[in-house]
Amino acid sequence: MNAPPEVTIVDVDAAVAEQLLELAKRDASPDEVAPPLGGPGWNLERTAWFFSYHHAAATGLDGPAAEKSWAVFSGGDVAGSVRLKREPRPDTLSAETGIWLGRSFRSRGIARAALALVLAEARLAGVQRVTARTLAGNLSAQRLLEAAGAVLTPDDDGTVHAVVDL
Repeated sequence: MNAPPEVTIVDVDAAVAEQLLELAKRDASPDEVAPPLGGPGWNLERTAWFFSYHHAAATGLDGPAAEKSWAVFSGGDVAGSVRLKREPRPDTLSAETGIWLGRSFRSRGIARAALALVLAEARLAGVQRVTARTLAGNLSAQRLLEAAGAVLTPDDDGTVHAVVDL
């Protein structure tokens, strides 16, 4: 098995957002990347949401959106996006994470490297716990989360909740 190419995460500015949207349109399902707005496929509503989301998430965990997104790059190519969103918890500083990669970048170790980088960013921001949620049938995501040290708990709604204490 070959080692994955170098993986980095970079802030999303307008140019990087354009690259991410181009990747999403050619190499991911719209439902993996954006909420179901305006009907199926990439439409004006989803595209507007995509740019609005990344613009708001550029302000970081302490900004108005309490969220930070990064583009995932692998070997110099944009591969997807990863994010942290501050969770309102009175007992601990917690953030939820999520990731999507273009189909051609999956199963190459890129998600594992990107998750490690976002967990490092969470530690730098003082986050003590990172959570994630995936579908019960998404075994790849569950293996990824377990490899990062997450404790997985199945929920009654067909999802699995993951918790990584940092």
